[in-house]
Amino acid sequence: MVKLGNWLFHFRNFLFPLFYIALFIPSPPVFENTCTSSVTGLILILAGITVRCITIGLVYIVRGGNKREIYAEGLVTEGIYSLCRNPMYLGNLLILLGFGFFVDSLIFILIFFPLFVFIYSSIIKAEEAFLMNKFGKDFEDYRKTTNSIFPDLRNISRAFKGHTFKWKKVLSKEHNSLFVYACGILLILLYHDQIDLKTMIVIFITISLVYGIIKYLKINHYLDE
Repeated sequence: MVKLGNWLFHFRNFLFPLFYIALFIPSPPVFENTCTSSVTGLILILAGITVRCITIGLVYIVRGGNKREIYAEGLVTEGIYSLCRNPMYLGNLLILLGFGFFVDSLIFILIFFPLFVFIYSSIIKAEEAFLMNKFGKDFEDYRKTTNSIFPDLRNISRAFKGHTFKWKKVLSKEHNSLFVYACGILLILLYHDQIDLKTMIVIFITISLVYGIIKYLKINHYLDE
């Protein structure tokens, strides 16, 4: 499973668009009420985005390394990482599940989301094998006391203790992802005739302008800490 995880990690950026395409596969609904599915989906998407933003804003870690190989500069156990070992993956899972509910796709929820969970499980196995090899007992102790995905919310105050939330870091690191999520939602709404083309274009231009401003600020180092 570690070998599979390393392979999936290397090609993960090419796999994720396939899951988005799967959202458009005709499927029986999850809910009879479209509004229920849309609200449920948006709540999960926003929850996932919030988890990602808080994680980055408190303690940002560098992973991915050279040539899309598993890499870590150091063993991070602070911030949200003190509650679970993979908070960014938790955020991604919530977002993807949210999109499944947002399009009200039973096929996506029952087939593609479990497949996504399997892919992440494999990647986590590979990453943890790397971390064990690099950090040894320090990582073993961390793994024994901290959940992999589900955070221990009883100690949530510990995650924020001694840290200042860095919103500039969030904008710098997350603006691309946030733009993609927003565009993805717009495209889904248009596809399901829940928004007209004119309205979609106006909203798209607006978020593109915001995205452009943030990109400009990053390029000119206004978002540097």
